[in-house]
Amino acid sequence: MRRQQDKGKATDCPYCQGKGYFQLLLGGSETCDSCSGSGAKA
Repeated sequence: MRRQQDKGKATDCPYCQGKGYFQLLLGGSETCDSCSGSGAKA
């Protein structure tokens, strides 16, 4: 049995999963407001 590998670290932002941005449906990306693009939990 394999574990899920897409789980974020405990220090990752819960909204963007530590990426620092959101991928928009129509193309492009937007900076995460919660972590200001750092990807770290505030």
